[in-house]
Amino acid sequence: MPLSKVDQRHRVVIDKQIRMRVNIKAGDTVLLEPLDDHSFKATVINLTPKNVEDDPAWKATHTPVKVKGYIPPERLEEIVEEEVWLE
Repeated sequence: MPLSKVDQRHRVVIDKQIRMRVNIKAGDTVLLEPLDDHSFKATVINLTPKNVEDDPAWKATHTPVKVKGYIPPERLEEIVEEEVWLE
């Protein structure tokens, strides 16, 4: 089992055998999840634009909302007040 050391800047070098086996390349994003006080799970995240754009959460936050009509600020304030009193 290959060993790695943590350097002064808290970086860890992943052994070449492991990098080749799990196809890790320079610049890849790795998610580290603690399992207990002395171990963690590492998962390589594929953040290519194609994969990100297919993610439902990404779509929800990056899709513009279509406005049906303009509501003046004064009317909006009245609507909000009415809704508060209905609860």
